[in-house]
Amino acid sequence: MTKLTMGQEAVTAAAAVELGVKRGEPTLVAPASETKTGLYYLSNLDQNIAVIVQTVYCFAAADGGAAAGDALRESLSRVLVHYYPLAGRLTLTDDGKLIVDCTGEGAVFVDAVADVAMADVGDITRPDPGVLGELVYSVPGAKNVLEMPLLAAQART
Repeated sequence: MTKLTMGQEAVTAAAAVELGVKRGEPTLVAPASETKTGLYYLSNLDQNIAVIVQTVYCFAAADGGAAAGDALRESLSRVLVHYYPLAGRLTLTDDGKLIVDCTGEGAVFVDAVADVAMADVGDITRPDPGVLGELVYSVPGAKNVLEMPLLAAQART
């Protein structure tokens, strides 16, 4: 079991939470229509601070979440038309600078099922990375930002 802690304090009542997340196979969600191609140059700030940011967003589904994965996949496809660089991949210029190659490949999407309700996880405003890390998708074996998609989404249904 994974122990859910808040800083140095243990969470009351349900101090131990096992999320039991089962992930489906990752798929690529391409933009809904053709997008611009080519190279998208990054700012100097982006060159110096290339970090992966993992966030968790929680929403209560009216239907219990049964159709959440399909709705999110379709919405992501439409959004990628307007935010087309996120459907590309990071690469390096000849002089070693990061750029986005706007390939239109798409964003990675993973459907997941968890054996626990969000209410059982505890205070997610003070997260335990070991517990909440199960709620985000990380590319297995990726060693640097060049081996990761610019956008990956995991939907828990």
